[in-house]
Amino acid sequence: MSGYRGSHRENHSRSDDAPSTGPRAGLTRLEAMAGDGRLDALCERHGIAVLTVFGSAARDDSHPRDLDVAVLPRPGTRVEIMPLLAELQDAAGGDIDLALLDTAGAVLRERALVGALPLYEHRPGEWARAATAAVQERMDTAWMRRLDLDLLAG
Repeated sequence: MSGYRGSHRENHSRSDDAPSTGPRAGLTRLEAMAGDGRLDALCERHGIAVLTVFGSAARDDSHPRDLDVAVLPRPGTRVEIMPLLAELQDAAGGDIDLALLDTAGAVLRERALVGALPLYEHRPGEWARAATAAVQERMDTAWMRRLDLDLLAG
């Protein structure tokens, strides 16, 4: 069992006058939990293999719109969505948008893993393997998405 204990962002220091609510504050709370092991325990309880933060909060946008969190369950694990969502929202101190990557489409899966901020991985390298697989799947299925668009157009 190994939680992610670092950050891929160069500057993750927060100002003392940062707001105590909102996406930025929620990310700060989740990062603190990743650092002290509490996020590891949460992910273990729920059978999570990888947890990332993606979207505007992970990109360090000056005004993030929301806190997007993605989870990839461990193989053979059935995630109870509502208890997981409630526990993550309590941890973040506010609303989050939760993406379940085992049922997500190829494009969302790639966006939630590649360029995201990984906060937990059950085993070392699990996030990198999942991100690589997501890129490959998106590329392999691009022709089907183009075909769907062509059929819709007409």
